[in-house]
Amino acid sequence: MPTLSVDGADVHYEVQGHGPPMIFIPGTAMEGSFWSHFQVPEFSKDHTTIIFDPRGTGRTVTHIRDYSTSRLAADVAAIIRHVNLGPAVVFGHSMGGRVAQLVALDHAQWVRALVLASTGSSFKAKGGIPAKTCLGIIHKGYAAYLREHTEWIAFSADYRAREPASVARFLDWFIDTLAPIEVYFDHVLSRQEHETTARLPFITCPTLVTVGGDEAHGTSDTTHIASAQLLARMVPSARFEILEGEGHFYTHSAPQELHRLVRDFLSDLRNQGESR
Repeated sequence: MPTLSVDGADVHYEVQGHGPPMIFIPGTAMEGSFWSHFQVPEFSKDHTTIIFDPRGTGRTVTHIRDYSTSRLAADVAAIIRHVNLGPAVVFGHSMGGRVAQLVALDHAQWVRALVLASTGSSFKAKGGIPAKTCLGIIHKGYAAYLREHTEWIAFSADYRAREPASVARFLDWFIDTLAPIEVYFDHVLSRQEHETTARLPFITCPTLVTVGGDEAHGTSDTTHIASAQLLARMVPSARFEILEGEGHFYTHSAPQELHRLVRDFLSDLRNQGESR
């Protein structure tokens, strides 16, 4: 499997398909195979899809303990440059969407368009790991707490009742690919310290913002819906779409609807380019 040496890390990445490049950035301390279930099979039909294991996860070997969103954004830009197919559609989910914002702001020449899925630009409480997370891990253990928490935010109650086997498969994969707890905490710290709110008006590429309609709850000082609404207001000409009734991982519970929204967005980009 290919790796790219970038500033103290040997980053594992995978490329599939042919066509314009499209790179996918996973959420907090998650590996790139998150996207292999649904998004890579769909978009590799007509794009060169790129997934990678962020520092500390999967098969990436990390030599320097820097998991900041700016560091991860530089890694993404390096991968796009290395693949050498020109600017990419950058698709980030959750913490990956925070990284994606910095790719667009600090490495704009490598970004054709942004998809920001269930993400935000800041937290009111800066720094530190949320107390509820720490207490949950202390009382229940790392894997048990994250499994329970992820099931709660990832899927709506309706979907959990309707598709228990699908939920179980996802959670089994999630636990099997957990990063070491110290890496998870480092990624959470980086996520909490991320701040791009004042810079959002300077994102110049076409942007699609998506969020699940069942994301009005959470354990932090904001919700994914509120955060997504702020992005949609502040990123110039951003398109905003809500997937009604869906939890945080509609990438897995409603992939067809998500793919339709993304394809409509990309089709409009192509049509605008052809009309010029």
